[in-house]
Amino acid sequence: MTNHKAPPILLTIAGFDPSGGAGIAADLKTFAAHNCYGLAAVTALTIQNSQGVKATHITPAATLRAQLDVLLEDSAIAAVKIGMLGNRGNAAVVAEFLDRAKIAHVVLDPVARAQSGGAELIDAAGLKYISEELLKRATIVTPNIAEAEALTGLEIKDVAAMKVAAQKLVERGARAVLVKGGHMEKAIDVFFDGAALETLGGEKVKSENTHGSGCTLASAIAAGLAEGKPLLEA
Repeated sequence: MTNHKAPPILLTIAGFDPSGGAGIAADLKTFAAHNCYGLAAVTALTIQNSQGVKATHITPAATLRAQLDVLLEDSAIAAVKIGMLGNRGNAAVVAEFLDRAKIAHVVLDPVARAQSGGAELIDAAGLKYISEELLKRATIVTPNIAEAEALTGLEIKDVAAMKVAAQKLVERGARAVLVKGGHMEKAIDVFFDGAALETLGGEKVKSENTHGSGCTLASAIAAGLAEGKPLLEA
């Protein structure tokens, strides 16, 4: 008799990208690729394609709360990935949800601005709330260079500055940080968990198809954690 193990259930809390490259569409594809079952709570409907974000329509906080409540009633969630939140109201709803749900693994991708098109994806009050409240509720935070600058107030031009930013975010309450260096000349990320400070290097691939790469990475980390991998391996 074959024993089929149920796949881990993962939740993405993020915006919807109709082109399928970023946000919850990318997250759900990534969960499935890692043999996990994906749930989604939508924080915003965006009008975008691979070239950029044209407009955003933020989900009302009460609607986001209702989505999260019904999912929590129905499913044992192993990990959550948080992406675009849109505003402070939605960020606060997510913090309340995390406090209630007690989910073991929380990956926070602090999306602030669209890489293509430059649209703002969180208001100033929301970014401040992420920095002061959501950071300390996350297992790991995965900012790119621009997001790390926005959260720390530092200017980041090299790997040394990435390390300082990672340490500052842990001082602010994050349990671990991965500062992504994909926009730098060399593809080097910096990982810090309060003890180990690691540089993770790889070959830089020249590609125009980078839309949603941050969403995909954060979702893959969430899947790895749900599967029981140690944080650095995930």
